[in-house]
Amino acid sequence: MDKKLYINPPLVNRAYDWKNGPQPKTRKALDAFFRSPAIRKVKQAMCEMGRRIYARGYTDGNGGNLSVRVGEDLVLCSPTLCCKGYMEERDICLVDMNAGQLCGYRPRTSEVKVHIAMMKAAGWSACIHCHPPHCNAFLFAGQVPPNGINPEADIFLSQIPLAPYATPGSDEVAASVAEASKKSNVVFMENHGIVCGARDIEEAEWLAENADSFCQVLLLAAGHGAKLNQVGPKGIRDFLSIRKAMGLPVDEKAPLYNTHRFNGYKMGVSSK
Repeated sequence: MDKKLYINPPLVNRAYDWKNGPQPKTRKALDAFFRSPAIRKVKQAMCEMGRRIYARGYTDGNGGNLSVRVGEDLVLCSPTLCCKGYMEERDICLVDMNAGQLCGYRPRTSEVKVHIAMMKAAGWSACIHCHPPHCNAFLFAGQVPPNGINPEADIFLSQIPLAPYATPGSDEVAASVAEASKKSNVVFMENHGIVCGARDIEEAEWLAENADSFCQVLLLAAGHGAKLNQVGPKGIRDFLSIRKAMGLPVDEKAPLYNTHRFNGYKMGVSSK
């Protein structure tokens, strides 16, 4: 094919542009904003991502929660005690950046404070908290997966930090996750679950899938008896360069590897 016919389409931008959107301050303006077509579209995306994490077994019963920043002081979030697989537009709540509820007929999730803290600390516009079983198999043991095993995992997840346990919904857990989120867009919460921060709610859901899939493969690998190998330092630096180019955060102070041990043994490291 003639190369003159090639095109270079831009990446799809699904993020709600809250910086340049309306910033309602009055009751009348808030109610109109909450029902506006643009915000309804965000709510629909949140409901769809709720169905996805429920279908994949990342939530059960009323577990998990979702949020999207839609203003300087405005965040949409899922309500408390709501099955994410059956959440509807009308269930979504609107809160300010102090977690005070502004709109919605159902009470907001108490864990939105964690999302807001992560948004403030790392600048993300959307968050998903859920309980992917393979991730939880690690974090219940106070562990995170080793890096340097898989390109996609390093590029999209970097070195996943573990936030120390604190009571769900508390200011303590919000502060713990906020600090950990400066290192990666995915945070493991000890004895609880994961939180994914992203530019939009679908990207946050993708991160949950990536994290659980990676942990699943590691757990399978733990059972076949052969030792795992990590890529060499050059490979890690290449992953970090790609991550930077994608606009994802990189902790410049972190060592190239978070560990060289897995499943009770020392892994091999490639020379490349």
